[in-house]
Parts: sequence; C-alpha cells; structure tokens
Amino acid sequence: MNFRTQQVEKWLVIAGIFFGLTFGGLVSGSAMAEEGKKEPGKISGYMFGDYYFASRHHDETIEGMNGFWFRRIYFTYDQKLENGFAIRFRLEMNSPGDFTTSDTLKPYVKDAYLQHSRGLRSISFGLIPTPTWESVEGILGYRPVEKTPLDLYKMGESRDTGVSIRGYLDGRKRTAYWVMLGNGSGTKAETDKGKTVYTSLSRWLTPELYVEGYADLWNKPQNQDWRTLQGFLVYKKKAFRGGLLYAVQTRKRPPPDRDLELSVLSFYADYQTSEKVKPFFRMDRVSDPVPGANNIAYLSVSPDAQPAFYLLGLDYALAPDVHLIPNLEMVRYDKPVSGPTPKNDLFYRLTFYYAYK
Repeated sequence: MNFRTQQVEKWLVIAGIFFGLTFGGLVSGSAMAEEGKKEPGKISGYMFGDYYFASRHHDETIEGMNGFWFRRIYFTYDQKLENGFAIRFRLEMNSPGDFTTSDTLKPYVKDAYLQHSRGLRSISFGLIPTPTWESVEGILGYRPVEKTPLDLYKMGESRDTGVSIRGYLDGRKRTAYWVMLGNGSGTKAETDKGKTVYTSLSRWLTPELYVEGYADLWNKPQNQDWRTLQGFLVYKKKAFRGGLLYAVQTRKRPPPDRDLELSVLSFYADYQTSEKVKPFFRMDRVSDPVPGANNIAYLSVSPDAQPAFYLLGLDYALAPDVHLIPNLEMVRYDKPVSGPTPKNDLFYRLTFYYAYK
C-alpha cells in the first residue's frame, strides 16, 4: 500500500467516525424531544426544454438539425416526519440529447434521502445533492437555460450516494459549511473501492456580496484520482446580478501520459430591466480540450480543441412560474496542436420553463 492510498484511507476513516458520532448524537437528541406533529406531504416539480436549431456545428451530421426536446422534468415528493426528520423522493426525465437516439422519456431516481435537521445543522443520508455546484445553480438561477460550468464540462456530479452534514457557523446564517462523503458514482451504483470527499465553505460578506470556496477529492481506480478546487463570487445589487467562477481540476493519468490540469473561467451577468424582462450573458473559457466533450448533451462540443463558450438571451416571464427565453449558444475553438480548427458551433433556441409547487 503506497503513501497516497494510506492517506486517502486515513481521511475516509476519520470522515466515517465524524459522521457516525454526529448522526448518532442527533438521533439520540431527537429521541428525547417532544413528539412533533406530522405535516402533509408536498408534490412539486418543474419542466424546461427548447425548440432548437443547430445553425452551425463542427459535426456535419448535427448541423441543420432542429426540433423540440425536454432537457429536464422533475417530479418531487417531500414529507416532513417527526422529531426533525424529513424525506425527499425525486424522479427526473430527459430527452436523450445526443442527436442520434430516438427514445421515450424514461424516469430515473434523482433524489432519495432521509434528512435530520436540528438547530443550524442538518444531516442527510442516501442519494443526495453534492456541494459541487448547488450554490452556483441556486444563487444565479439560470439552470433552465444551461448547466453550470463544472456540470457542462463533466467535471463533477450533482448527486451522489452517501452522507453529508451542512449548516451554519453563526446565528445570522451568513457563514455556511458543507461536508460530504460519497461513492463518487453519481446517480449510478458503486462499482469500485474508491470514495469521494466533497467540502465547501461560503459566506455572505455583505447583503450584496457572496463568496464560496469548494474542494473535492475523487479516489478513482488505477490511481487516476481527480482533485478539484473552485472559487465562486456573486454580486447582487438591485436589478443587477453578476457571478465569477474559476475552477481547476487535476486528473491523474498512468505513465507515460502526463496528468491533465483542466481549468475553466466563467462570467455570468443579468439585469432585470422590468418586472417581466431580464437579459443575460455568460462566457466560459476552458484551458484545454475537454475529454469526452462530444458527449455533452444538447450541445456536443469538439474534444479536439480548446473551446470558448458564449450564451446570450432574454428571459420573459409570462407568469411567476412560466417563462419564455429566446437565447443563442456559440462555441468557438482555438487552433489545436495538430489538425484543422473545428468549425464554430451555433445554436438558436427558444427555451420554455414552467413550475408547479
């Protein structure tokens, strides 16, 4: 057993003891609490998708394609139990989005967990959200239009099976922490011996300024571990909202290949020009060609050259939970080390979003 493996196992044991003691303390504490009243369950969800037109694309088989698709459908059931416990069960459905598969919408389990909350902290166990881009997606709120950077470029998972503890370090709820230990297999079953540790620490420095630091360690087979660091900054003032994100991920590779260090810098901004209208803009710059980028759903980016991603659109609220969002996405490529420069990708989309609560 080498030093790196010993260190990983050491931290996994410490994390296991930490979660075990914390969860045990919460359960014993809740057993002594007065019996609470069970509330009725709640069903909620939302749907979004597009009518798209691939005006230009590096893949000639995709160029010119157009049609309707659902990029996400959620069906969620939440139930509060007694003594601070609660459960969530969520199904998700999507159109395939690979431009080749013709299939029906098939549901799969996105969330299935038990949560216990007490005071300023909560513990969750099961198939649960990870802290990788939960805050980015929640605070900026443009998920119906496009995935967040680490999600889009396949640098992490939004869900994992494991246990997490999250909460606040102060009574004003300005400083938050989140620690999680998971399989590292997303919504799929565990198939190896490795585990993943996720951590984040965030703070509202002022009512307008939010900052977050995130790190994870993926213990993968054959010593091909991933390590991710991410910094996220948001400024919100009246009608304006802007976000800046920088992330770097190191991926170990067996000799003679060199390790890959993939970084992304992303900027997002929107402005509420009226009660119903909000234009927005996003730009991503990735340091290297993205492995497996041709499998990015609903877009398919070339894996042979360094991409720059641009998003421009207008969010129009037909009702509080009904939005129509015309937008365009473009990917430009730098000249690769060898071979021709891929043709730019350009998608025109009319995105729809509606929710039920």
